[in-house]
Amino acid sequence: MPFIQLEHLNVHYEHQSNGDIPIILLHGNFGSWHYWQPFLQQLPNGFQGYAPDFRGCGDSEVTSSGYDIETLSEDILQFADQLKLDKFHLVGHSLGGAVAQQLAGTNADRIITLTLVAPAPAEGMASLKNISNQSSFFSPEHIFHFLGTIGLKRKLLMTTFKKAMPRLNYNKFYLNLIVEDALKMDIKAFNGFLSTLKKWNGTHLLKHFKFPVLIMHGDLDSVIPLQPLKNMQQHIDNCRFHTFHGVGHSPQLEQPKAFNKVLTAFMEGHKIEPITEESFKKPLSLFAQLKLKLKRIFK
Repeated sequence: MPFIQLEHLNVHYEHQSNGDIPIILLHGNFGSWHYWQPFLQQLPNGFQGYAPDFRGCGDSEVTSSGYDIETLSEDILQFADQLKLDKFHLVGHSLGGAVAQQLAGTNADRIITLTLVAPAPAEGMASLKNISNQSSFFSPEHIFHFLGTIGLKRKLLMTTFKKAMPRLNYNKFYLNLIVEDALKMDIKAFNGFLSTLKKWNGTHLLKHFKFPVLIMHGDLDSVIPLQPLKNMQQHIDNCRFHTFHGVGHSPQLEQPKAFNKVLTAFMEGHKIEPITEESFKKPLSLFAQLKLKLKRIFK
């Protein structure tokens, strides 16, 4: 469990090495480095992976403030500087996708490639309330409001994660692990992340993305809808898009082999490897099958 002392923050991170080229992996809200554990365990040849915990998350230090996207981005930049990572591949999931956009858009010379996994869209999470298919209980607005009202409860988190990441129903180890991570998150981080996600807008950053970009999305994602991510793609010069079928908000946990294949091919050659349905070894739950059918009917 290595730690690194930044200017005003003690950061926990996990590191795996199978080569020299660095990858920095940023987790999302309620998360920790564990969201990248399957990828680090199968790290491709030639790379070394760094997965830090954001402040207030996992085993990193809890601070009284600094939970906005800009400060989180500065934390990661200091992290890279301390480790002497001059240029690196950057991967961000959900909230970490917003942090990755902020970091990449303000330090483009440091980025080899940028991969955004079900990211907070550049136009901001506040824009999602205007999208009609986000009116269900499992929209970000309703989830965050409800959790903010009653606090972090194990049963509710378990239910929410099962709906948001349907394939984790078949992986109880990781499901329990990420619930424990969410329960560990400090209330200051919880409130700070929700506040910054409502305010942050990164559309002005996209014009600075002069490196290859990959956006990943699961077609069962009930947290981040497709259209804002497609809007992003249209405003980025060199951007690829990959959709995981039958996958929710966290493809790196729900379908790790397929995720690893796509990410590795992109980092190695800036291309997208085709993923067949045979990559999915376990069937979807009845709930997920019904949701996918309804989504296709009303698309």
